[in-house]
Amino acid sequence: MSTRLLLLLLLVNAAIAWQKCKTLPGDPSFPSPDTWASFAKNLSQPLVSNQLPLGAPCHKTSPAYDPQACAAVTAQQFSHTFLAASPNGIQWTNYMELVANDTVQQCVFDPQPDATCYQGRVPSYSINVSTVADVQHTIRFATTHNLHLVVKNNGHENLGRMFGYGSVELFMHNLQDYTFTDSFVPEGAPSGTAGQTVTIDSGVQWGTLYSLASQNNRTVAGGIGAGGTVGAGAGWPLGGGHSILSPYYGLGVDNVLQFSVVLPNASFVVTNQYQYPDLFWALRGGGGPNFGVVLKTTFRTHPNPPYTAAFYAATASSNSSYFQLLETFNKHHNSIADSGWAGFWPFQDQTLYLTLIAQGAPTFNTTANSTLQSFISDSAAIPGVNITLNKQIVYSDFEDWYYNNFINSTNGFGFNYTVGDAGGLRITVSSWLIPRDVFDNNATALAEAWMGIPASLLICCHSLVGGGAVAQGDPDSAAVTPAWRTTISDMTIANAWAENATVAEIQAIKQGVYDQIQPLRALAPVPLGGQYINEPDDLEVDWQGAYWGRHYPRLLALKKIIDPNDLFIVYKGVNSESWDANVVCKTLP
Repeated sequence: MSTRLLLLLLLVNAAIAWQKCKTLPGDPSFPSPDTWASFAKNLSQPLVSNQLPLGAPCHKTSPAYDPQACAAVTAQQFSHTFLAASPNGIQWTNYMELVANDTVQQCVFDPQPDATCYQGRVPSYSINVSTVADVQHTIRFATTHNLHLVVKNNGHENLGRMFGYGSVELFMHNLQDYTFTDSFVPEGAPSGTAGQTVTIDSGVQWGTLYSLASQNNRTVAGGIGAGGTVGAGAGWPLGGGHSILSPYYGLGVDNVLQFSVVLPNASFVVTNQYQYPDLFWALRGGGGPNFGVVLKTTFRTHPNPPYTAAFYAATASSNSSYFQLLETFNKHHNSIADSGWAGFWPFQDQTLYLTLIAQGAPTFNTTANSTLQSFISDSAAIPGVNITLNKQIVYSDFEDWYYNNFINSTNGFGFNYTVGDAGGLRITVSSWLIPRDVFDNNATALAEAWMGIPASLLICCHSLVGGGAVAQGDPDSAAVTPAWRTTISDMTIANAWAENATVAEIQAIKQGVYDQIQPLRALAPVPLGGQYINEPDDLEVDWQGAYWGRHYPRLLALKKIIDPNDLFIVYKGVNSESWDANVVCKTLP
C-alpha cells in the first residue's frame, strides 16, 4: 500500500471516528412515544408532541388538513406578534424551511393540491417552559438521548438559530414576569451595593418593557424594532444588544447586571461580576444559547428625560447630487453624534432620511441644534437637492417617541419604520460596524459604497448607535467584539425572495447582500470593524473574527468547559466550526 493511499485512509477513518450526530426523529435510538410520555410527567405544561409547521392545516395531503384552521393561520402569517407567540413559527419563513438535495423543503400557506407539507426546520417536539425545572428536566432528557435541542424566546433572529432540523424546542416565550426595584443587590455583591434595575423573564419583549419602564418613570437601553416584538430578556443582550440609547447608556451588555441561567449540565446558577464572572463575561455577547438557557436578566435602569427628535428628508435629482448629499452627511456624521444625536439614517430612491433623538428639551448638549443645522445648511446648498422635511418634535420620554414612530407611525414623520413590522418573509441580512475614523478619513469612499447598493435591496437601517458611552466601555469587559468600542454607526442591509425561488436563486441573493458589504469590510477589516451578531451575514467567512474579534479564543475555551458535549450548538455559534451546516453531525474533534 502506498504512503499516499495510507494517509488518505487514515484521514477518512479519522473523520468517521470523530463524526458524532444528534439523534433525530426516525432514528432507531430516538425516544419512543412511551419514553416521551414518561418524560412529560415531569413537566409543568403539556408536551407538544409531533408538532407540525404552521402551514400544515392548508395541505390536503397532511393529517392536520383543516380549511378553517388554514384560513386562521394564513391571516396571521405576516404578523410578528403571532409568529413570536407560536412555538412552530419564527420571524423569517426561510428558517422554517430546509434546503436539502438542491430543493427547498417547505410547508406553504397556499399550496398546490398535491403539495407535501415538509417538516423542514420546525421542531418536532416543544416544551412550553414555565419553571426552572422544565428546563432542567429537558436538558437532562436531551443529554441522555443526544437530542438536537434548540431555544426560542420570540423568534427575532436572522440565522434561524432557534429552529433546527430534527430538533426539540425549549419554548420560553410565555415567561413574562418583571420586577422594578430601586435597591437591587447582585448576588454575592459586597454589602451596600445597590441600584435601580428591572429584572425580566426571557420572553419579555422591548415594546412591552419600554411601556413598563415609562410607567415606572425609568428608561432602559434596549432594542428597536417595528411592532415592539424584539425580545428583551435573552437573545438581544446575549448578542451584545445595540440601542438608539447606546450613545447615552452603553450597549445592552454594559447594562446587564445579572443573569439567571440553566447550564448544559442542568445546574441552575445566578451569575454576575461577583460570582461565576467568566460565565457572566461570556453571556454578555457570546450569543445564545451557547452557554446555557437564560431565564431572567437584570438590567440597570436610567432616568426618564424628555427627548427632542429631529426629522429630515432630502431628495436628489441626479446621481451626482445624490452622491454629494451622502458624502456631505458622512463628513458631518461624527460631529452630529458628538453633539448628542443618535438614531437612524436610511437612504433609498435617491432620498436620505434622518430620524434622530437627543436627550432633553431643550437638548442637554447645547451644541446639538447648531451642529445638526450645519449639515442641513450644507445639504441645502448642493445643486439638485431638495429638502422635503426638516422638523423637530419634543416627546415626553423615550417610550413616547418609540410608540409614535415604531408602533403607530401615523404619528411619525419621514421614513415609515413600521413597514418593518411584517414577518413571514424569506430574507437574508448583512451588517458591518463602521469605526468613526472611517467617516473622518474616508467620507468619499463611504459615499461610493452607499451608491453601489442596488435600489432593489432593503437598506434600513443605518444606525448611529456607537460612540459616547459605548466608546467609554472597556473593550474586554464583555464578550462582544472590541470593534464595538470604536464603532460609530452600524450598517444593515437585507434582501428577500419569493417562496418559489430555486436554491441557486436564493444563493445568488445571499451572495449579493454579502457583496454589498464588501466595501465596508475593505475600509474597516477585522479587527477594526466587525459584524453585529444579532444582524449576521449567512455567508460571512471569518464569522469568528467578525462577531468576536480577539475574544473568540477565550469564548471557545469556555464553551468546551461549560458545554463539553455541545448540547447547545447553533449555526455560526461558538464551536460550531466543528459541526456541519445543520449542526446535526460533528465532523471535527
